[in-house]
Amino acid sequence: MKNFLTTLFILMSTYVNGKVFNVMAPLTVDNFDHFAYELREMKKLGATGVSTDVWWGLVEKQDQQFDWSYYDKLSSLIIDSGLKWVPILSFHQCGGNVGDTCNIPIPSWLWSKYGQGAMTKSEQGNFSKEFLSVWTTKKAISDYSDFMSAFKNHFHNKKNDIYEINISLGPAGELRYPSYNSHDQNTGYPTRGAIQAYSSSAIQSFKQYIKEKYKTVGALNNSWGFNLNSFELVMPPTPSLFYSKEEQETKYGQDFYEWYSKSLRDHGRELLSLAVDTFRNYGNAQLGVKVPGIHWRVAPGGDRMAELNAGLISTDQNIYSDKTGHGYNRIISMISDLKKEKGFDLINLHFTCLEMDNNEGPEYAQSYAKALVFWVAQEAQRQGVRILGENALAGTLYSQRAWDNIENALLFGGYDGVTFLRMGNVLGSSTGRSNFRNLVETF
Repeated sequence: MKNFLTTLFILMSTYVNGKVFNVMAPLTVDNFDHFAYELREMKKLGATGVSTDVWWGLVEKQDQQFDWSYYDKLSSLIIDSGLKWVPILSFHQCGGNVGDTCNIPIPSWLWSKYGQGAMTKSEQGNFSKEFLSVWTTKKAISDYSDFMSAFKNHFHNKKNDIYEINISLGPAGELRYPSYNSHDQNTGYPTRGAIQAYSSSAIQSFKQYIKEKYKTVGALNNSWGFNLNSFELVMPPTPSLFYSKEEQETKYGQDFYEWYSKSLRDHGRELLSLAVDTFRNYGNAQLGVKVPGIHWRVAPGGDRMAELNAGLISTDQNIYSDKTGHGYNRIISMISDLKKEKGFDLINLHFTCLEMDNNEGPEYAQSYAKALVFWVAQEAQRQGVRILGENALAGTLYSQRAWDNIENALLFGGYDGVTFLRMGNVLGSSTGRSNFRNLVETF
């Protein structure tokens, strides 16, 4: 019995802690013969699995009417090639992000059901329809649950061939606000992005948060140095004044970003908790969530505003200290706390930009990608959260330097594997093929 338990422990440790090398499929597949060829090639190179977006807008065009036929074929091709399937439950739109080559909105019936209030509204007054806003999650939880349950039931016979189910938590499948997306102007790299807290539901949430925190208007005024006569006058920042006065560092700014980032984490926790309840004991499937590597404005002297406006960090704590994971301790504790609460260990954090160096791009971008990759990994390890990586840009896989950086993250950063963006980019050059094989053989 003792020998059996020892063997079982070793096998489980190997399964959970072994490094995995997955590749992303194209956003959509039109040529299934070519896709099958690429799958065979990836199997020869030693890949673990293939990640595919399972688009909400493609599967559930009408409420409660699910069409899985495309994914029946796609998943069978992956599994029949000897690879694991890594489905992403893509609750976001395809289109509007870097590298998007398709246009698949989220189901239109959601907007009929929840209205414009479920959209994310930016400081520029623009609405994003890429994802139901984080302030709509509780209201729409039954719709998320229906989709997860329908997936679970339909693919029950393939559950043992699924390595991980990744849960999309925002634009591009990432846990963030659409702060640098195409609905706004001049908010992309390397700008600060745009605050996304101006919908009626967001404003009401902010007011309620501040009211619960301070209890009285007098206490609020004492803290902020304001002269308000009602909590109804509490509003998100006016950017033209907020940034010129560097109010992100004032008590008002700290409270705003504390609420803003907490709202994002509460949304992520709600959906991830639902996923744990739905997919617990679903074969050996693990769960995954992705956090973007927003690497600009991060270098020493950088204001970290791009990360702040994406909701990843907040100024009410020291975001320049190892003790807080440079601000990432809370977003990682969202996962570690849920693991403990649910008694479910198989939740993976995926972090992007593994292929990048520090100081890439123009000097004014203040990029610090490599340091960021290690900061986040260090905090994940401290909290006992398994971390895997991803390259941020597909085109970088043609560069040897990108592969060297990925290998360094695996060797020294504690990353347990990588999902490569995308399969065609790995296979598209001798650099990609040889380096992928080398990683598989090395680790």
